[in-house]
Amino acid sequence: MMEFFRLRQRVLRLTLILTIGSGLLTALVWDLHTCLSLLAGAAAGILYLLLLSRSVERLGKRSNRLGKAHLGVPVLLFILALRLQGLDLLPAFLGFVLYKPAILLIAFGDLTGSHRPTTFPSGSPLA
Repeated sequence: MMEFFRLRQRVLRLTLILTIGSGLLTALVWDLHTCLSLLAGAAAGILYLLLLSRSVERLGKRSNRLGKAHLGVPVLLFILALRLQGLDLLPAFLGFVLYKPAILLIAFGDLTGSHRPTTFPSGSPLA
């Protein structure tokens, strides 16, 4: 379970870094409206990840299947993007999927061995 918690922290941290970087880049290249749409989508993506990880964490403890609450997040985001004039669909969608490059980068780093967990003098493997 400790490995799962470390992986979740790595994914969330890298997603947050990618969100901040893409938000700044969007604000510089396009406009603030597009940037806010991207950030709203990224916030929905992070919420989706948190709900999904909570569902995965419960596997084996209380149930044998995943919950479905996390599936409502992208649906709600797309409905809001279509209904609200202040939210653009494409930047919101791209913001929502920012967690995917984070997962791919972590997987690539693990495959190439570029990320090795740090062991502290106490023997704790927290990285």
